[in-house]
Amino acid sequence: MYKHILVALDGRPESDQALKQAIFLSKLTGASLTAISVIEKLPVYAATVGEVEEVKNEMEKYFARVHSNAVKIAASSGITLKTSVCAGKAAQTIIRYAEDNGIDLILLGTHGQRSLGSTADKVTESASCSVLIARMSLPSIRIKEIMTEGALSIVPTTPLTRVAELLIDKGIKAVPVVEENKIVGIITGGDLLNRAGMGLRLSVQRVLPLDALSEQINQLGKEGKVARDIMTAPVLTIREDDSVQTATNLMADKQVKRLPVVDDRGNLIGIISRTDVLTLVASNHVSSELFPAIGGSNPRTAGDSMFRDVPTVDPETPMNEVLNLILSTSLRRVVVTDENKKVLGLIVDTDIIKTVQQSKTNILQNLLSRLSSASASSPQLSEKASDLMTYDVYSVKQDTPLIEVVQIMMDKRVKRLVVTDDNNRLLGIVCRDSIFRVLKENRDAEDS
Repeated sequence: MYKHILVALDGRPESDQALKQAIFLSKLTGASLTAISVIEKLPVYAATVGEVEEVKNEMEKYFARVHSNAVKIAASSGITLKTSVCAGKAAQTIIRYAEDNGIDLILLGTHGQRSLGSTADKVTESASCSVLIARMSLPSIRIKEIMTEGALSIVPTTPLTRVAELLIDKGIKAVPVVEENKIVGIITGGDLLNRAGMGLRLSVQRVLPLDALSEQINQLGKEGKVARDIMTAPVLTIREDDSVQTATNLMADKQVKRLPVVDDRGNLIGIISRTDVLTLVASNHVSSELFPAIGGSNPRTAGDSMFRDVPTVDPETPMNEVLNLILSTSLRRVVVTDENKKVLGLIVDTDIIKTVQQSKTNILQNLLSRLSSASASSPQLSEKASDLMTYDVYSVKQDTPLIEVVQIMMDKRVKRLVVTDDNNRLLGIVCRDSIFRVLKENRDAEDS
């Protein structure tokens, strides 16, 4: 019988299912149990070694949390779980680790119904020991299995300056407001903009130099407002045992990006976001069960889901014109194209700020005022579009299946992708909003 079991963990629900089965087999056979996680995807276009190390460190911290939780789960069943984090190609690393450490059973999780997924396929084909695949039925996945646990929260009397600092420092987009662990409101970046007069959205605040950021936060605190003064209430919540499909439908119907999760007593225990759902969608072979509009027999494509009203400029467009165009669209970005509409680059509002603060700090305040108010005068910028556009634009073709679009978004950690034809001519942009509209349209069709 088995003496040493290896389970692959990546923090997704399918690997959690593999862990449960591995713990059961370990108790049944008395085998020792080890969990392995593989750091596989590092930046392809990293400008510096430091950027690669930064991502590597982030992944190590992520897997440390995954392993800590797994150790606790195993311990609750009386099993001692050893853990290991390795770097490399997932399948090859798992196989090599098994061979080097005398593993006689490998467990991997998958949602695949007709095939296993690339890692599971490769391990099954090449491992010298036994391999067990733990499958999970997607419709049975509950909110608690993919939500972010232990969400940060504040109380109604928290000063807005502290709220802003928390959202900026932690890189989060919303924070629940609680009293005695019961949620009474939520504050998002939109609340700070629309109800507190913050002026600049959170993503812009995060690229400001420290003195400019401090000034923005001090302005926010002048009226002495606290969380309850601007929070959104009542709050739309979801229970931990509700299905992922329920959360998806609710976010699509109500056009919200996240839902606080509560237990049976109404206590706040976590948050589920669109990113959590799309991460699940991006898993191999999952969408045909849970999201037929994306992965069914007649899947939608990027061209079906994109919007076409995309602001464009040419490389010679003066920067002040670019700035005015960026401010006129909710996208807060423009695509740079040539005379044939071929995509050359992309400019977002944060690109302009970075350029100004590096070389023209004397007009930074004027720029921030313009970004905060349409009535403010424009700064005198001498650059043109080609001087600061991003040349590496993530794009897809119009016939790219939507499941692949989601996978690229999750892999590259972007919210929008440019859509082009076969000659790289701009057709539109597909974003998370448009993807969730597809999910809603599909559900509405099924209900009618």
